[in-house]
Amino acid sequence: MGNNNHHIFKHETTGTLMKKGYIALLETYTVDQAIMHLRQNVQGKTNIHYLYIVSEDNQLTGVLSIRELLGAASEESITSIMKKDIISLPTDLDQEDAAKIFRDEDLVTIPVVNNAKQLIGVIHVEDILDVVWQEADEDIEKLFASGKEIDFHTNPFTAAYRRLPWLIILLFIGLLSGSIIEGFEATLEAVVALAFFMPMIAGMTGNTGTQSLAVVVRGLVSEKLNMKATLRLIFRELIVGVVIGIVCAVVIAIIAYFWQGSFVLGLIVGVSLLATLIIGTVAGTIIPLILHKFKMDPAIASGPLITTINDILSLLIYFGIATKFISKLM
Repeated sequence: MGNNNHHIFKHETTGTLMKKGYIALLETYTVDQAIMHLRQNVQGKTNIHYLYIVSEDNQLTGVLSIRELLGAASEESITSIMKKDIISLPTDLDQEDAAKIFRDEDLVTIPVVNNAKQLIGVIHVEDILDVVWQEADEDIEKLFASGKEIDFHTNPFTAAYRRLPWLIILLFIGLLSGSIIEGFEATLEAVVALAFFMPMIAGMTGNTGTQSLAVVVRGLVSEKLNMKATLRLIFRELIVGVVIGIVCAVVIAIIAYFWQGSFVLGLIVGVSLLATLIIGTVAGTIIPLILHKFKMDPAIASGPLITTINDILSLLIYFGIATKFISKLM
């Protein structure tokens, strides 16, 4: 049963990852017999760190490291030196969950058992490392809202069908930002210079939101997020937003002042950028966390959603502030 695993077990589960190269010892063995068995069976097997102890009907009952075996007295029964609390994996565990167990338990090899708790294979940490890279790549792909189901061979109509729902929703939200601009037409006509900074403000807000999103999605993949960690993350990103906002706001205020010769315009653009960057950063942090909470995939949905929501918020803030100061601008 070499690579036939793949036909029996579900794709991307522990069953398809496991290997046969392990050494099992019978419970009845003494230390001497176990060492003999190890000598006879070790050829051609790499990564033998642990020896697994099984009952007559191949049920996994204990585990021993080679070091513990060699350090024991030769007449001793292996059952008296083996560890009985064994961490094992079922055959149908998703490979991402298996990777988390490897990380939490700090083990080099973990045995795989069937429903009858019989030993049928082992997974080594290097098999899991490949999985971690692969899953990380998939998460990064999803970040850009193309989804892992779309690859080089996907039929164009299928690909479009998978991407369209999000884009249609965003299209309507996009129309909303158009109507916001229309609502502030009087402000725009009074100070045409405001229009110059519109794409920059919306774009920057989307960018900082997407950066926070990347941080959170990476965090969700690799960390266990509890309430405290989540609040700490949101607070951290808020400070990040403030710092980024202040720096960008000062730069753009200076540019606006020299380019348009208006200090008030510089101030409006600067303050708007500061406000939108703070909100953009926080939205980029909170939206994926909410989606994650509701068991939706934060990676697929968040990218375009955050960009669009941030567009709308940034325009509202920008024009709101500009309208307040319009008399000063004239």
